[in-house]
Amino acid sequence: MEGSQAMSKSELLREILGPLLEDYRYWFERSRRFLQEETLELISPEEQQSLLEEVLAAQAELQVAKALYQASDQEVGIDPGLMAKWHRLLMKCAELGRQFRQIHPSPDL
Repeated sequence: MEGSQAMSKSELLREILGPLLEDYRYWFERSRRFLQEETLELISPEEQQSLLEEVLAAQAELQVAKALYQASDQEVGIDPGLMAKWHRLLMKCAELGRQFRQIHPSPDL
């Protein structure tokens, strides 16, 4: 019984963490491009640069976490505190993006 519980925990980890790491990768990359390519009137250039540096640091953390996860044959989790920090950063970027789109609506939409 204990072996099957460990197997189900491992399966659950793979089912949740793998796609979640890919989501973080996608959204960090999108945030990085946004912060590098757009001039934001909503925050100062220094704040924009600082936020970009936070995103770049989070991307590096994510790469390390993903490498450890893959090296462990997807058996190792990731610190929830770190993931909460990533989430807060992405929410900040998403809010800036939302505000930016209100000021600069895209004709494509």
